[in-house]
Amino acid sequence: MKRTITFLGCALCALTALAQEDYELRVLTFEDADYKGDVNFANDYNWSSLIDNPQYYGPLLYPADFDDEEDEPYNWWDQNNTEIYSELTNAWGDGSFWGGGIAISNYIDDDLSNGDYLNQLAVPVPNGSSNFAVVYCNSNPTIADANPQTWFAFSKSAGAHVIESALVGPTTYQLNTAKNDNSFGKTLTEVGDYMTVTFHGYNNGEATGTVSFDLARDGNFLEEWTEVPLVDLGEVDKVLITIDSNDKSGDYVNQASYFAMDNIKVRFPKTTETGIVSVGHNTEVKAVEIFTIDGQKVESLQKGINIIKTYFTDGSVKVSKRIVK
Repeated sequence: MKRTITFLGCALCALTALAQEDYELRVLTFEDADYKGDVNFANDYNWSSLIDNPQYYGPLLYPADFDDEEDEPYNWWDQNNTEIYSELTNAWGDGSFWGGGIAISNYIDDDLSNGDYLNQLAVPVPNGSSNFAVVYCNSNPTIADANPQTWFAFSKSAGAHVIESALVGPTTYQLNTAKNDNSFGKTLTEVGDYMTVTFHGYNNGEATGTVSFDLARDGNFLEEWTEVPLVDLGEVDKVLITIDSNDKSGDYVNQASYFAMDNIKVRFPKTTETGIVSVGHNTEVKAVEIFTIDGQKVESLQKGINIIKTYFTDGSVKVSKRIVK
């Protein structure tokens, strides 16, 4: 299924929500108060520690002496909440952000004249939260094994889920180059110009659907944070993100391929007051899988933390933890 969202469609998002009784929402906010995970890439226990300084060529997003075989690129995991995680694409083998990825940020700069690569993690308008994410995409939007794309996914133990929506917005760099000053290409101020983000959903390697929204179209620009519905992706375990534009040199987009993202809402099976997943009445256990905390599937309970996934005949899934000492 394919869905394209225009500026008008985004404005109507709030009118399309339907009441549901078989799931509950978990929200990835990137706020320190909502951090529930173990130690992160920055050896800390909050989201703010993952914000690089300076914005360009800082130590987190551009590591010195990166060993492609031994070191892991910048990454993050919303552990014990939505279970969404992401890692830099490492497209160039140096663990750096210029290969594409999703970085945590809190930089605000409403002066578009500062919109250049040195301020690549800034947004021109706040959305009321302290932290958010900045997405940088491959300038070649073609999806191919040899052309890594920016992505996020659910942890292996979490399985696939429906993503209800995400809050998206411009970055200072992207909006400035599209609207005012693009030394690499053209401004997108004419009829026929566009810059479009597409989310590509996958489940077990199979494509499930796409959802697109415009950063620019016919001289109009996304200049505020907007909630984009993502239900049409279907049930996904991974999402690839691409940005395309009419302003290209061959296969490569000449625009600053960034946007900001926050408040990713994910549907999980509803739990009762006792903490048991509500699976309805006439249902039986179909299968049980056990995973270690790092996502490795095992045949029996292991010492330490185990993630247990119970599949029921009505299609519902219960995910629980069990600690073995």
